[in-house]
Amino acid sequence: MLVESVGTSIVVGKLRGGSLSNIKDASLEKWYFFVSGFLVEFAAVYMASKGAAFFRENILFIHGLSYMLLFIGIYFNRSILAFRIVFIGVFLNFIVIMANGGQMPVSGEAMEAIGLIDNMLDIRDGKIITHTLINNHTAFRYLGDIFVFAKPYPRPKIFSIGDVIMALGIFIYIQEIMKKKLKKERIVQYMK
Repeated sequence: MLVESVGTSIVVGKLRGGSLSNIKDASLEKWYFFVSGFLVEFAAVYMASKGAAFFRENILFIHGLSYMLLFIGIYFNRSILAFRIVFIGVFLNFIVIMANGGQMPVSGEAMEAIGLIDNMLDIRDGKIITHTLINNHTAFRYLGDIFVFAKPYPRPKIFSIGDVIMALGIFIYIQEIMKKKLKKERIVQYMK
């Protein structure tokens, strides 16, 4: 939901008179922890797709490491309200992933409903190491990927409540960035 959150927030920000130039000037504390977290997961998925058994067999540790890096990045930006919201979403996803062997549980029925049958079969066959199909033994299934954006939405997808909360945090963060300069201008005008 990252693309939707960023895209929607930019549109809303512009409608509210915000500035896009503020985004490129925005700075995150210890931003490289966020990048590292995503790179760890991406590298694991890529290597597993090439047949590297180590990554498949150690997905619990690898996914945990990826999330730890994200948590560290969030910690250094905890003074920003939006990142406290993002933390809640990340933490909910972390709980369900760690409780299910390092894989995010996903609803097979929901995937079929939006036409992601090939992806569902890949998960079932273990070709996608980051996810597992929900079954009777799934822990915290209500925190898994059980919600969908179906057609006519142009990019049908499945997501979790944690994803929604993260998207909300990102939306708020971009709004704050885009409106930042405008707030400063209003303060200056008020002081005059």
